[in-house]
Amino acid sequence: MILGRRSSRLPRTIRALLPGSPYATAELADGRWAVVTGAELLVASEEGVTQRHPWHTVERGRWDGETRTVTVTWVDGSRSPLELRTASDEVASFAAALRERVQASVVHSDAAETATGAQIKVYIRRDETGALLSQVTVTGTLRGDGEETRVVDEVERRARAAVGLPT
Repeated sequence: MILGRRSSRLPRTIRALLPGSPYATAELADGRWAVVTGAELLVASEEGVTQRHPWHTVERGRWDGETRTVTVTWVDGSRSPLELRTASDEVASFAAALRERVQASVVHSDAAETATGAQIKVYIRRDETGALLSQVTVTGTLRGDGEETRVVDEVERRARAAVGLPT
């Protein structure tokens, strides 16, 4: 399900820069706009689109009403979270659309636990081109031994096989 498209306040100059109609927008405190599209989260200004984040790279978005900040974290954890300070606290449709697009990129998931209690999760996600890929995340600490490697490989193999990807 795609949420209602609410972007009536988005300036025409910025709308003209977008690759299609936005699902939802949020004006940022610095005058830029955060835009939810079908393929990615964009940050745009009058000068152009300054950031593009395909949904399969986004782990989650979190709204903090006290600071009026949407914090976006990344699946690979390799970079700092994106913090988007909004111009107002009227971001319910934006936050809902962001969550819906992240969830829509997940096709299948599987999980396992290692002997030491580390949680292994494998997500099969669709990228912006429509291709499927697998992502492995770990909560906890891995020792890196052969048994843990076997658990990680097995849960990824199961997840990939469930959607017809090569294992």
